[in-house]
Amino acid sequence: MTDDEINEVVSKLLRKRFEDLEFDHSIVESEQDFDGSSILRVTAHFNGGEVSADRMIDARHAIRSALIKQGEERFVFLDSAFPHDRDEFVDEDLE
Repeated sequence: MTDDEINEVVSKLLRKRFEDLEFDHSIVESEQDFDGSSILRVTAHFNGGEVSADRMIDARHAIRSALIKQGEERFVFLDSAFPHDRDEFVDEDLE
């Protein structure tokens, strides 16, 4: 599967699971892990709230299961991103 095809599956799944946290969009990137194996890195972008570790773990398992059913067997890493994450890196001298 291509990253775009994977992102369609992932985005639908995350939208249902995280509607209460204002899920905005996801980004899927194919990468290699430390030993050269192909993996998928998924970043879920939210507009509000915080996501518990348990919910992220459950979502990662759901993504992996959905992708395996479609023949995609790469391991999935799932990260979250929030607007306040970007605020932490603002250089106040540039404002």
